[in-house]
Amino acid sequence: MLRLDEPVSFIQGATPSVRRAWETLGIKTISDLFEAMPRRYDDYSKIVPIRQAQTGEVVTIRGQIVKCVKLPTFRKRFQIIRATIRDETGTIAANFFNQVWLMDELVPGRDVFVSGKITTHPRYGKGLIGPLWEPAGGEAVIAGKLAPVYGLAGTLVQKTYRRLVRYALEHVEEIPEILQADTLTHQQLVPRANAFAFIHTPKDMAEAETGRRRLAFEELLAYQLALRSAQQEAVQAGAPIIPFDERFAKRFVASLPFTLTPDQKRAVWVALQDMAKDHPMRRLLQGDVGSGKTVVAAFLAAHVARAGWSAALLAPTDILARQHAVTWQRFLAPHQIPMILVTRTDKRWFLGREERQLSNAELEDLVAQGHVITIGTHAILEPHRLPKDLALAIVDEQHRFGVEQREALTVAVRQDGRVPHFLSMTATPIPRSLALTFYGDLDVSPLREKPPGRVPVKTFLCVGEERERAYEVIRQTAARHERAFVVCALIDPSDALGVRSATEEWKRLRQGPLAGLRVGLLHGRLKPVEKEETMGQFVNGELDVLVTTAVIEVGVDVPEATVMAIEGAERFGLAQLHQFRGRVGRSTMPSQCFLMTDTEGEAIERLKIVARVNDGLALAEEDLKRRGSGDLLGTAQSGHELFQAARLSDLALMTAAREEAERMLAVGAIHELPLQQFPYWQERVRELRETSHLE
Repeated sequence: MLRLDEPVSFIQGATPSVRRAWETLGIKTISDLFEAMPRRYDDYSKIVPIRQAQTGEVVTIRGQIVKCVKLPTFRKRFQIIRATIRDETGTIAANFFNQVWLMDELVPGRDVFVSGKITTHPRYGKGLIGPLWEPAGGEAVIAGKLAPVYGLAGTLVQKTYRRLVRYALEHVEEIPEILQADTLTHQQLVPRANAFAFIHTPKDMAEAETGRRRLAFEELLAYQLALRSAQQEAVQAGAPIIPFDERFAKRFVASLPFTLTPDQKRAVWVALQDMAKDHPMRRLLQGDVGSGKTVVAAFLAAHVARAGWSAALLAPTDILARQHAVTWQRFLAPHQIPMILVTRTDKRWFLGREERQLSNAELEDLVAQGHVITIGTHAILEPHRLPKDLALAIVDEQHRFGVEQREALTVAVRQDGRVPHFLSMTATPIPRSLALTFYGDLDVSPLREKPPGRVPVKTFLCVGEERERAYEVIRQTAARHERAFVVCALIDPSDALGVRSATEEWKRLRQGPLAGLRVGLLHGRLKPVEKEETMGQFVNGELDVLVTTAVIEVGVDVPEATVMAIEGAERFGLAQLHQFRGRVGRSTMPSQCFLMTDTEGEAIERLKIVARVNDGLALAEEDLKRRGSGDLLGTAQSGHELFQAARLSDLALMTAAREEAERMLAVGAIHELPLQQFPYWQERVRELRETSHLE
């Protein structure tokens, strides 16, 4: 028998190549395998006679192999294997590509199931292209059933994945229940063992959804426990008191090159009031793209520095960290407040208009002295990178980090045992119901107004050859010494997805529609120094156009950029398209956004909504309604997904998980042993708080 904590290598038939593929997918134990959600389900439950199989239908046919031959082709290394299958009502052909080994499997007289979509060819008639097949006689794995479709890696194929999961389910010992009986009853959840079976071997979609809902509750409960236990630790420790300095506040505002909006003033004032208490501030600064969150954060950090303490800002990417450093330097220079930039490759010191590179020893020495503002990526979380007098921790785009990275800034940093005040910033428009769940431990300061003089970005939909309209505008933009972005969904070409990639668009545009313009390329696989150099060229006007990926989704501020062209726009969610659009229109110059696509149907209707609606929150609500499990909160991380089963439409489940987390922590508080009454959840929270969500 198999145990949940045993490695997947214990599964009979899990070859080294399979184990390597699972390792790539983050699957190491039997438990990991069961918790890995299928991406979707293919419905092969309809078993029909050959005569009744209609073109376009997805069906399963049971029949006998009449013959199996290899057809001649004109392409080298391309082979077609055609099997003819017969039942009592007729015959049908099944075509397989580059699977010569099937000649030894699909032998005449063998009874098989074949499952797939029925197609009709003008010359060859009705048939199946690349169907799934399995022997008839024994218990079928997918024939006549819903077939889970998993994420794959390496040489692992769906058929092998399904067979091994089924074997593991059949040979696992009794699966212990981790939720209390009254919770299962109250929330109408099935036992954990049933949930695993329903997810991987469902009878129908209702059963699959029942299993998903159970695992979604587990994920949401673990997340809520991690957040709220960290919150309890912070509250118990207390925070340093930052007295309000009215004279400095007025001087800082007067030194700004613009006037703060009423929303910005309110956000600063309530935060300053919070920090004047010994209770740790925990506040979310939520504002649409271009609403001015950066200056609010800089104002608060400067106020902390004026009081003699340190502040730190954690950003999700190198590009965004450097962008913040450049912007904050302008705000802090008149007040001679020292600042350090820390990324994987860049360690820089700023004071006024001075700037110099730092060695590791110099960096650690400055940090040890304290009374400094630090801006950086996760690199600032390494040992000796955070000052011991940290009084304000700021996280930008919080949802891009794991729970532990968010809390690493606010727990066990200071020598006196107190914790810094905490400010989270996000430009992702979050519907109120979701904000209460994902940021329910934070007070919210909304920034609804845009700085005066900003002109709304005009958005246009370009289908097919209508792209030329966008290219003409980009050429005109370059002639006025303004700049343009071209965003693509992929770095490299993909025949499977059939969308344009950044690398091929960069080559095509330079040689074709944008020939003569200075076109640069930026994506996540470039070395940090290459990213910085390319971005610097674009900011300084040495490039007219930047072809890039979603790496510029947040934080990039180039006032001279007035055109955003999004290639394959249907590949992005509505909220994400709005984030891209927010990279332009950051000055008083008119700006335009072009949504370019070759698709049709429902996807076009989605894009029309973006073209029509300029309000981020309205788009986020629409995204939630239409996509449900979309990536609105950026839960898909590099190499890890915070939520696999939970969906953004699980609002009632989110609320239930929050209430259950509060109940469990209250039980621990009675015994002064947080979560020790629940050892499984204590360990799961520990793992979650240690999860790395890197850039």
